[in-house]
Amino acid sequence: MKVLSLGTYPIRLPVHGGQRRTTQIGLCYERAGIQYLYASVYSATTYSPEKVTERDYPYSSIGGIYSDVPFIEDMGSGAFAASQSGPYRHFRSLIESFQPDAIQIEQPFMWPLVRKLREEGVLTGTALIYSSHNFEAPLKRDILEGVGVDRKLVNRVEAMALDIETELAEQADLLFCVSAADAQSYRGLNPACKPLVVRNGSERPGKAKRPPHGAAFKPNEYLYFVGSAYPPNIQGFEKYVLSGGLYGFPPEKMFAICGGASDGIYQSGLYMPHAEAYGDRTHFFPHPSDAELSWLRENAKGILLPIGAGGGSNLKTAEALSSGKWVVATSVAMRSFEDHQGDAGVIVATSPREFQQAMLDVVYGKPLSLTARQRTQREGLFWDRVFDDSGLADRVHALGTVKAEGEAA
Repeated sequence: MKVLSLGTYPIRLPVHGGQRRTTQIGLCYERAGIQYLYASVYSATTYSPEKVTERDYPYSSIGGIYSDVPFIEDMGSGAFAASQSGPYRHFRSLIESFQPDAIQIEQPFMWPLVRKLREEGVLTGTALIYSSHNFEAPLKRDILEGVGVDRKLVNRVEAMALDIETELAEQADLLFCVSAADAQSYRGLNPACKPLVVRNGSERPGKAKRPPHGAAFKPNEYLYFVGSAYPPNIQGFEKYVLSGGLYGFPPEKMFAICGGASDGIYQSGLYMPHAEAYGDRTHFFPHPSDAELSWLRENAKGILLPIGAGGGSNLKTAEALSSGKWVVATSVAMRSFEDHQGDAGVIVATSPREFQQAMLDVVYGKPLSLTARQRTQREGLFWDRVFDDSGLADRVHALGTVKAEGEAA
């Protein structure tokens, strides 16, 4: 069984959530004896040469709405690959060389390319797998409205995303997604669709290395946050953490703010006017390594999940829950992890005020101590357990069996 997966970012050096989930899917398949190959259309302004492989192809906007609207390069990737001879020949050659039994799409945006290949007979007899990371149409609307894009353009982008997701819900031989809510959305597009839910997970503890300036943080006394530059991460931190101010916390390093969201948070109108005073309480780690993130997470007292919007299932939630630390989360952050809402040390806040009070309670309260049984239970959140327990590989193998039987007939 051979699977060729197509996406809109490289995974040679996985950093953000989509890269990590895609990488773990490949590892799951390989453990099950499935040959897995991944290729992407990627943004050359975001990913430098050492982060890509020869299978990845650089994106160029084809103009029109893809140049007029921000945050839709991913949507443009499939249209670019389907309409331009260079990328089209690249991916067609890859398919003809690898001869996959199934084509898998990571997120929906490479569908225009795959649709064209199917129409031209390149993928005859090849199964179609849709690996959903979010129900994208409403998510695109939220992001674009949040940055002030014209309403007519927002409506058009949302409709384009919904059309793609509808076609995939109707045509995919296997659709798997990250939450029950997303599964219900796909069933709404196609009542015959039977999505498999495979939520996100966390990597098992690995090497930890104290980052520069990490010594300023006292072990088990500070709060940890990590997020990419994805707008909802910055907006969530503003709404749930900064809106109430940080002056109620001791004037010492209380917040380790990590990842690509750092710049947006620092430049926020809720942070910048207080930058001098807040600087006593915070430190930004915009480009930490995995080992440095592990150190910061392992030494924190609590982990913050101030997620107010978005779909799918959050990788950071799995990381937080499996860490054994206090977790302060919104209900949105707990999507797909509802079974852990009553766990020891998990505080779910329904408003910014509740979130801020929970942070204070953690900072001034006792460290969390879990029993051996509670720790064992959370091992089910590690990536290998999440995927292997899901039955996903068996479903993929079954697609290969159906194809083989059809060829024999």
